[in-house]
Amino acid sequence: MKIRSAVILAAAAVLGLSACNAGSGEAAAPAAPTGQVEGVRDGRTTLSVGQTLHISLPSNGTTGYQWRIEGQSIEVLSPSAPFGQEITDAHAPGMVGVGGHTVWTFRAAGPGTVTLNFAYARSWEQTAPAETATYTIVVR
Repeated sequence: MKIRSAVILAAAAVLGLSACNAGSGEAAAPAAPTGQVEGVRDGRTTLSVGQTLHISLPSNGTTGYQWRIEGQSIEVLSPSAPFGQEITDAHAPGMVGVGGHTVWTFRAAGPGTVTLNFAYARSWEQTAPAETATYTIVVR
């Protein structure tokens, strides 16, 4: 019997406190989205304004190949650091020709949709890229 009375009193206290806040006329603002979102290669990635988009593609600058990016829209995605930075994988001292990945970071600046097209090619060659990647980004 005492336990049931304690439960009823606790429920009444919670309801009473929430009723005090209900009449204030102020709605709680939703929390701003934060955090980093990994882009979906050859797919669609959805972000909220203010979130960070991270894209990482395998690369090896020692071969002469580099990733080029097309389709940027600074109204939707604002470049942030690191942007187009090649990061070499861990390796033993003295090793040459070690690969890694190239990374891009964007901040979702405003609502919209943008398609980012990446091409992995050598700047001096007039041939088709060795590899391509497409990211469709939707910012809400």
